[in-house]
Amino acid sequence: MPPKRRPYVPKTKGCHECSQRRIHCDRAEPECKKCTQKGLKCSGLGIRHRFNDGVAARGKWVGKTMERVYQEKEAKLKGVATEPLKRSQCASDILVSESLPTFPDDHAVFAGSGWELIESTASGFGFESFEAPDSMLRNNDEEIFFLTGTILFQPVPEKISREQRNLLLYYSQHIAIEMIAFDGLHNGWRHLILPLAYRDDLVRNAVLATAAAHQCIGQLSHDRLHTNRYTLWHPKSSQMYARAIRGLQERQEFVHGDQLSKYSILVTILVLLTAVMVTGCSDFPVLFRMLESAVNAMGGKYGLGEGELTEFIMRQVHKMRVYAAPLLCEQTGVEIISSERQTAQLLDCLNYSTQQYPEQALVLSNVSNMVEQARDIYLQQVFLDPQCSSSLNTAAGINSIRRVQRFKECLQAFPPGSPAESVLIWATFVAASDCLLDEHKVFFEDVLMRQFYRNGFGNVLKGVELLRQIWRRRSGERWTSLLPEAKVFVM
Repeated sequence: MPPKRRPYVPKTKGCHECSQRRIHCDRAEPECKKCTQKGLKCSGLGIRHRFNDGVAARGKWVGKTMERVYQEKEAKLKGVATEPLKRSQCASDILVSESLPTFPDDHAVFAGSGWELIESTASGFGFESFEAPDSMLRNNDEEIFFLTGTILFQPVPEKISREQRNLLLYYSQHIAIEMIAFDGLHNGWRHLILPLAYRDDLVRNAVLATAAAHQCIGQLSHDRLHTNRYTLWHPKSSQMYARAIRGLQERQEFVHGDQLSKYSILVTILVLLTAVMVTGCSDFPVLFRMLESAVNAMGGKYGLGEGELTEFIMRQVHKMRVYAAPLLCEQTGVEIISSERQTAQLLDCLNYSTQQYPEQALVLSNVSNMVEQARDIYLQQVFLDPQCSSSLNTAAGINSIRRVQRFKECLQAFPPGSPAESVLIWATFVAASDCLLDEHKVFFEDVLMRQFYRNGFGNVLKGVELLRQIWRRRSGERWTSLLPEAKVFVM
């Protein structure tokens, strides 16, 4: 007959250290005697937690915070996802043939009547047609991590998932830093927008869409960048983008609401304009007109009341108003660019950085000078007699070459990688549009492609495509009339 089975006796477990040494634990508390005799730190008999007070207590991440662990894992995943873009690749590797391939209609990213959704949202803010109203080195990773940590490393609302938190972190480190000449604690794109994104779903959806779109572009190999079936909108980021647009539609009546509601609407539109800069999509004119209409409906600066966020919003509106005008239509460009008041408001935005970094006053003064040069280049082209040829041998052509050469020399005075380059993209694009010499065209194309490799913004790629079309224009055709055709926000 079979032997009688022994009754089940639950196994008595000791400390983790004894189990790893394959010996019986004496189960003494708070630390077992066998570990004490060997000079080992005993974990005791309780449950072993991987993270204690947000810091890893064991494993390969010991001593690191949860946020630091997630950041390292994200960076590792990004590093192996695809072959990254290489700085050594020349512009012709990306811009195959004579221009970028024709991307699918940007509006196709929305299911059903997505484009109609944007149009209806814009009309809800009350506009029919646009009428404009009267340290030289970038912060290193540790500094950016510190600046972000003061905002993000706080109790997380339950409604914000880990993926969303990582995208907010990505926005802080890759988007906010590109929107200002010198990054720091005064960067409102970080320290004003992110806290608002934590509290407000509308702002958060816009920030998440921008970060997700940029993250997708950064993971592309250069082969995918020039396939004619590819769009710079990713399905996930386009869904977030459409969600933010729908949120604006639902809050149209809040343009006359309290201050926080007004802030939410305006900040969302500003961030969505950043999203179309990242993707280079053609929603820019509609979004900008939506911004102007919302500001007017709210009564401008006085309707928003006082506060740091009001000052930040109005600085961005003044800056974008000047930069966007030539890209919307030639008539609007002339009205805004020739206005001393509008230009002064743009320069005030640059002067704000001077107040924060007085040691960089000379650098920012040079930036302002180059913006003025670009403004003069644009106006000279607008008022050029159509019957007067701008070929190399004419007086108009010679003057154009001199203006572009002067701008080129000023741009070359900045050291490679200077943070000031990020705020000169618009001025560089305008100066490049006036190029007649092949050597100037090659120089400016390389400068803009270097900016793309640095910031990963798709509007720069679309801008280079537009430049090639401008350089092939018919004789007597003003390039200022061609800028609005692409509907791309190069800034």
